Amino acid sequence: MDIELDVDAAPGVAELSLREGVPVILDVSDMLAEERELFVLEYLTRIWSLAGKLRKPYMIGIEECHEFIPQGMRTDLKEVIARIALRGRKRGLGAVIVSQRSAKVEKDVLTQAGMLFLHRVVHEVDMRVYGELLPWPKSEVKEQVTSLGVGECIFLSGQNIRKVKIRPRTTFHGGFTPSFKPVETPKLRQVRGEILAAIQKFREEKRSEPGTDAALRVRLEKLEAELALKEARIRELERRLAQVREGGVKVEVVARPSPADIGQETMIEGEVEPEVDLPPEVLLKVDRLLRRLRRRPVHEQRLVAFLVSREPRAYTTAELAAWIDCAEATLLAEPPTELVDMGLLACERLARGITYRTYLKAFVSTVFSGFLGDLGPQGTHALVVYLRRRLSELSSAERNFTYIA
Repeated sequence: MDIELDVDAAPGVAELSLREGVPVILDVSDMLAEERELFVLEYLTRIWSLAGKLRKPYMIGIEECHEFIPQGMRTDLKEVIARIALRGRKRGLGAVIVSQRSAKVEKDVLTQAGMLFLHRVVHEVDMRVYGELLPWPKSEVKEQVTSLGVGECIFLSGQNIRKVKIRPRTTFHGGFTPSFKPVETPKLRQVRGEILAAIQKFREEKRSEPGTDAALRVRLEKLEAELALKEARIRELERRLAQVREGGVKVEVVARPSPADIGQETMIEGEVEPEVDLPPEVLLKVDRLLRRLRRRPVHEQRLVAFLVSREPRAYTTAELAAWIDCAEATLLAEPPTELVDMGLLACERLARGITYRTYLKAFVSTVFSGFLGDLGPQGTHALVVYLRRRLSELSSAERNFTYIA
């Protein structure tokens, strides 16, 4: 059966699937990123809460899982999936996660897999992940993996490692590669009337919940207030600029403002650096990180400075090219792979294109993990704020200054 669902119906369908044993395939490929994440979050959250009471065996398969549990980024959906992978077995929940880019999958989830099927990869970053999983020398890992043919893979389960061949499936495949040969599409079953009635009931209950419209109104009022503040800020800046022009005062002006400065004005204005003295060892590590980044290409430095100031918003390569004054072809031909591997940037391939964003808290918790125990929550926050400020200054060295009357 094929039924069109919306976010309101997701929790109800999850309950129906778990209680009645109805298999469900959620096709979210045509949804926008935000809608897709919310839909799957609502579904899996309901599964998790019910599984503790019903304790029924339930298997969850996630295709293209790097889009739902990306490495180096924290989301509500990622936390739910990680919880299912780490603690779902005692509730009867199992998971099969599938991805062509293992390096982009959250490592905490990947390491919980009892069985791994490692197919052929060519990207060096993915090969490094295989090198960490397989107890072989790196040269042997590369040799064995690159020699795998179509359908062949390395099966890993505990100490059991062997090369296996996955046979072609004999059933209909909804994601088959188009060809000139005719493909027989099976007839879908007729949906049971009680299932349709149940789904409609879920929708009506969700929409009639008290406070739903009120919550939307509150959110709208909040956004309108934020917009009014920003418009007032723009008017004030325009007034000051007019005064400068009329007065003929000599002012130092940045000819090409840093994207970090633009973002600082709108995204993190008012964030005051806490009065906490960071240890010299931490400051030294920050300096080393900055020296390493300054050796990177100029467009990568601008990229980091801009995204740090706009955290946690994600931008496509086309949008970034405009903001950091760089050709999009450069970002596509020379992607910041090393920065992604470091965990400083997170990269996603979404429907609207390849996107990048930063999440400094996750980066600090990984790179500075040895210091966090002594720093405590306040010191960790101070480190994040300090690091954000220093990274936002990355592109300041290349600014051009002129004088105008």
